[in-house]
Amino acid sequence: MTRLSQSIPRAISSVDRQIVRFSQLLLALMVVVTFLSVLGRTFFSQAVPDDLLISEMLMVAIVFLPMGYVQSAGAHLEVTVVTDHLSRKIQSVLVTLGLILGVIFFGLMTWLSARAAWESWEFGVIAYGSALDLPEWPIRALIPLGLSWWCVRMLVQLIFPSSRPDHESELTQALEETETH
Repeated sequence: MTRLSQSIPRAISSVDRQIVRFSQLLLALMVVVTFLSVLGRTFFSQAVPDDLLISEMLMVAIVFLPMGYVQSAGAHLEVTVVTDHLSRKIQSVLVTLGLILGVIFFGLMTWLSARAAWESWEFGVIAYGSALDLPEWPIRALIPLGLSWWCVRMLVQLIFPSSRPDHESELTQALEETETH
């Protein structure tokens, strides 16, 4: 079991890195589209068609795809004013409860967003106001992809608690930083 508890989180982390690289590529593409559009407006009085729409679509992918990686790093927003004063055991139980609720809630969001993406593809929905008649389904499909991968990450953290990020409480960090300054 120990070998399995190390290899599965390691494989998931490997996929996380590839998803983050893909998101970085999409971010670079968004920057290039914006740059070309600014150049076009400045020197040719003509922007890249659908530049804002393309940027909006890429932003959706950039936000949703790396959610699993953010989970692995323990970097989601947490309010720990009360829980910092609880014992480690109670904190662990609360994290487990949060992961269970997260899988349920974001699993439901995954299902609903996948249905919306499917309907967008099925009906050939074109993005509102698109000069290039850009379809919505590719970006809509990335939402459930990112959410489902986040659910996988949370399930791995539920099954293998050792894969959870082990960081000290923000209160302890703040106290230590205060002492060193």
